[in-house]
Amino acid sequence: MGKKIVIAGAGVSGLTLAERLTASGDGVSVTVLEKENCPGGLARTFERDGFLFDIGPHRFHTSDSVVSEYLLDILGDDHITISRLSNVYMAGKYRSWPLTMKSVSGLPFPVLFRSFLDLFHRKAKGELSTFADYVISKYGKNIYNYFFKDYTEKFTGRSARELHVDWAEAGVNRAVIDKNVKADDLFSLLKSILIPTPVSTNFYYPSYGGIQTFCDKQAERIQKNGGRIMYGCRALGVETSGGKVSGVKTAEMGVIPADHVYWSPPVSILFPDAGFRFMDTLLWNIALSKQQENHYQWCYFSQKDTLFSRLTVPRNFRADTVPSMADSLIVEITLNNQKERYDPESLKDRLIDELERVEALRASDIVFMDWRIIPETYPLYDLDYRKRLSSLVLPEGLDLTGRCGSFWYNNMDHSIGEALAISSGRTFSKDFWK
Repeated sequence: MGKKIVIAGAGVSGLTLAERLTASGDGVSVTVLEKENCPGGLARTFERDGFLFDIGPHRFHTSDSVVSEYLLDILGDDHITISRLSNVYMAGKYRSWPLTMKSVSGLPFPVLFRSFLDLFHRKAKGELSTFADYVISKYGKNIYNYFFKDYTEKFTGRSARELHVDWAEAGVNRAVIDKNVKADDLFSLLKSILIPTPVSTNFYYPSYGGIQTFCDKQAERIQKNGGRIMYGCRALGVETSGGKVSGVKTAEMGVIPADHVYWSPPVSILFPDAGFRFMDTLLWNIALSKQQENHYQWCYFSQKDTLFSRLTVPRNFRADTVPSMADSLIVEITLNNQKERYDPESLKDRLIDELERVEALRASDIVFMDWRIIPETYPLYDLDYRKRLSSLVLPEGLDLTGRCGSFWYNNMDHSIGEALAISSGRTFSKDFWK
């Protein structure tokens, strides 16, 4: 009773934890600190002139019944169920992802033939320690060289042999999403292509606003239950006394007293010399006056000569994310070297040319383009990242949570699952770290 809990970060992880703690009736005092002026973190939504833009393709999918129950409890009737429409751009064409017989039929014959031969030459030798080791052992050298290598090196800015094997295990799972879709090695991938099992992957999405609607609803509950959310308040670190947490240092409000702190901003803020690195994302939001011919919700682009790694079409999540008869695109460009900063405006003409080249838009239909840099969107798993994590010494009363706080490449449902476990006193295992 009366315990002061401070949660740094009002992303999905911090909000879920705060909502559950304030709803528990345990008499704890809960304060959430958020540097932005709204909740959501990496699940925010931007609005301009009737166009809604999420930070990339956010939507809810989970095989965890506890998480699903919580999602529906928060959203109530304010949600829709949508099916999956994801693509990958290969050999100059849009192809459904996960791959099907129809989507691979137009690939060059040498690619298909070499992939068949890889069925007999893909056994791993020794320990799998890098991204390259994992993908080659699972899918063979041909698919690795044809897609995974270029996409990953463009996305991360690092050699695939300088990335930890966990980046592969996490990344492939995050791209496949549905555990009922078996594509975790070359054999199961080819089997799913040749003998497909009907799988319908459905998502929850808010029935109004963007993905931030979910976070807004969480924030409303927190405040209704007596919790406090301090927007425009940036957490700089923690104060300790006698080896225990005593407060959170902020840029705007000094030190906020705390008996226990849950930290979800980047762990590099707490340990600036530990070598943790994150990637930033340059997000271009493009409004279009007419509907384009983009028949996907999101699409991956592996080509090194293409600036962007992923495109999202909000209209294919929910039609009223754009004005009537209009369209839009969300373009993601990973800024994978923090010492360099692109001048987004200098990329504008090239970006439009490349989007026209892949037939994602017609330049004459552009109403407006705006951009923003979203910092620390992905942790970067170099070969030593686990050692860094295991060597951290945390003061009593400090827990690291969420994607950035615990340096964990996860999806929203994983963050929610972790927060639900913490709030109920259960242990939580980060799948590929078991």
